[in-house]
Amino acid sequence: MNTDEPPVVDPIDMKIIRELTRDARTSLAELGRRVSLSRSAVAERLRRLEDSGVIQGYTAHLDLARLGLGLQVRVALRPRYRSTKDANHLRQRLLTTACVLSCVHVTGQNCYELTIAVRDARHLETVLEELGTLGETTSSVVLSELVNPRDVDVTTWVTQ
Repeated sequence: MNTDEPPVVDPIDMKIIRELTRDARTSLAELGRRVSLSRSAVAERLRRLEDSGVIQGYTAHLDLARLGLGLQVRVALRPRYRSTKDANHLRQRLLTTACVLSCVHVTGQNCYELTIAVRDARHLETVLEELGTLGETTSSVVLSELVNPRDVDVTTWVTQ
């Protein structure tokens, strides 16, 4: 398969994706009922979607506050040095830094945008001090999340 071209995804595949986005634990039998296919047909389509990389995995959505990490913070990071080697080093440091949920490389003044989860303001201060050893940081506390990935039906965008 040519990896440069997106895989062919038909309207039934999109229905399957929409249902799995809502609840990835839906059984094959129930998924088949919802998209009007047999259990085996749904299983084959899922295998194809997974093999093509359209579906890359299944995850649990955690309530971080119930785990004691009730404060989410967005941190802009401008590292002191910029190179591929330093980016790999930065990735390894972030993976070993507790509290880092995600990090994206972005355009603009800051090179990286992180999302971290901490217990409270004191914990935030400690984590920001550690991140400060990597470069200059600017942080914003998340007050609430108006839209999250589980709320969005991506399949409607693709079919437009």
